[in-house]
Amino acid sequence: MSDGYRLHVLTIYSIVTAQTPEPPNVEDAVDELSKLTSDDWITALVIMLIALAIAFALRTIIVKGLRRRSGALVAKLLGRLVIGIVLAIGMVYALLQVGVSIGPILGMLGLLGLAMALALQDVLSSLVAGTMLAFQRPFRDGDQIRTADFEGTVEDVTLRAVTMRTFDGVRVFIPNLTVWEEPIVNYTTLGTRRTALVVGVGYESDLDAVQELLVTSVASRDGVLADPAPEAFVKEFGDSSVNFLVLFWHGPHIAEEWRARDAVMRGIKRDFDAAGIEIPLPQRVMSFKDPESADDELLPGKGEPGHASDGHTGR
Repeated sequence: MSDGYRLHVLTIYSIVTAQTPEPPNVEDAVDELSKLTSDDWITALVIMLIALAIAFALRTIIVKGLRRRSGALVAKLLGRLVIGIVLAIGMVYALLQVGVSIGPILGMLGLLGLAMALALQDVLSSLVAGTMLAFQRPFRDGDQIRTADFEGTVEDVTLRAVTMRTFDGVRVFIPNLTVWEEPIVNYTTLGTRRTALVVGVGYESDLDAVQELLVTSVASRDGVLADPAPEAFVKEFGDSSVNFLVLFWHGPHIAEEWRARDAVMRGIKRDFDAAGIEIPLPQRVMSFKDPESADDELLPGKGEPGHASDGHTGR
């Protein structure tokens, strides 16, 4: 536990104890609850049921009203918050109606909350991170994102974790704090995405004709958007080919990307074959020397004065 966090908790504890001259007596609270009659318990139960009904009704109204304007994540978060607040108010009202003093109980709950805050730091951090994600909305339900080494479709965001369905069909629960601290790549939020392909042609090819053919071929494929229009540029001189960079836009989802990529690559191959344009394979030039001449070069002093070249000792 960091010194700053410990100091913060001790400050809260000192404020609570300063406002409570006497520590909460647990025995007094239990004694008051034990004196309740069956009619009192029924009254308290009825009040809590009414509070529960009001809470869920308010939650439904809030979720429907805010879903379009603020997004599903904020709507669900506020709906859950309203349920908690209404139930807490209902519990306090029920205790007051049956004659139970809530001072000792609230004091005991306050100290219990401090103890839980010390023990559940990571959980509370995830709760805060979930609240920040809900209000800043870097993604919505149904968006396809990449974060914390996972890629998939967002299914839900709770106060503790982000639920994601990966492209392999696996459901992953990522703590909100991890998502908040990691970069978030949202594939679908802008509505379109661009894909780049590298296509190589032989050095003997007419580069202007190849560029025109690439743009025409890509633009005619299913899934490729007309605006922005596809583009092709000479990228580099490779070892065995002149490489073009082909750029085209398509829908934002991963499945749309792969369908468009497949259609584009198949179309380019067919159009190149029809135009007689070759996509060269990697080539290497290798030279071989005559074995006898290589052996001669390896012999020390071969051909030098004082050494015989025919096997006899020179004089």
